Amino acid sequence: MKPFSTVLLSLFIGTASFAQSLTLNQPVKLPTLYDLKQYDPAQNILQDRFSDSIVPCFLDRFKKRKYAPIVVGGSAAVIGVSTYVLMKHLWWGDKPTNFHFDFNRDYKYANNLDKFGHFMGGVWGADFYRGVFKELTFNEKEAAWYGFAMAAGVQMAVELKDGFAPNWGFSLGDVTTGSLGGLLYVGRLHSELLRETDFKMSYWQRSTKYFDSRGAKVTIFDPDDYLNQTYWVSTSLRYLTREKIAWVPDWLNLAVGFGIEADSWNLTGAGEGGKWEIYLAPDINLEKLFKPKKKFWKLVFHSMNYVKVPMPTLQLGPKIKGHGLYF
Repeated sequence: MKPFSTVLLSLFIGTASFAQSLTLNQPVKLPTLYDLKQYDPAQNILQDRFSDSIVPCFLDRFKKRKYAPIVVGGSAAVIGVSTYVLMKHLWWGDKPTNFHFDFNRDYKYANNLDKFGHFMGGVWGADFYRGVFKELTFNEKEAAWYGFAMAAGVQMAVELKDGFAPNWGFSLGDVTTGSLGGLLYVGRLHSELLRETDFKMSYWQRSTKYFDSRGAKVTIFDPDDYLNQTYWVSTSLRYLTREKIAWVPDWLNLAVGFGIEADSWNLTGAGEGGKWEIYLAPDINLEKLFKPKKKFWKLVFHSMNYVKVPMPTLQLGPKIKGHGLYF
């Protein structure tokens, strides 16, 4: 149930940025994946659209696959230990109990909006490891599948630990949605719709009810505050119109968002409930808009593209109303 996705995104961007800073002055330049030209035409198209992952190209010196166990194992260890420390501080501080499943509260908590968070965690994890494997000269298909395997492994490890937590429990729903998120880049190998669709999130404090219900001090952000989180499915408007409208730019998307209503949330005091809020809004694909050339800026805009751009928004439910600018 925990918003593992926000922890993953912070760790991945931080790790990638740190690694980039270590190698900005490296003079050695080995052949890149573009130089190797090992892709078939379909994958070349995909490579052009998704050539940059959350990981920058800081692994040029490790181009040979013999370094794969070192690089992949090392990054997995760093992320695994960091994730464990953070989650132990946030959610695993209580004394462990016997292993158990969570079949009850898990599917009521935040009206399942947390499952979107686990899906995003799988997407980010797969994106990170996919980038690592691509830099180790694995082709697009191999990198996508190995990225999925690593992301699913991380999700499973977290849920196994949850199984011993007294206030949580092993969640089949969490591990399933997280693993499905990890399959995104595999799906993009075969589906144009998925290639033209981005999954995003946004956070803006419109209500302090989450903090008030816990008697906690209001902070700038809390990963468990689902009342102020919105998850978005953003698809290219040019793709949706089949390019029949000439003026539609390639960077303009149409997004559907999902959140939960504060008024109907936590009526039992257990963080349960909350009617779903559904939103419709235009969106911007920052990678297509700015078309960055340098590796550093490709990393920046690729990472920023996971955040929904604030735009005028129509709320469709449970109440219909407009928002001049919604984030």
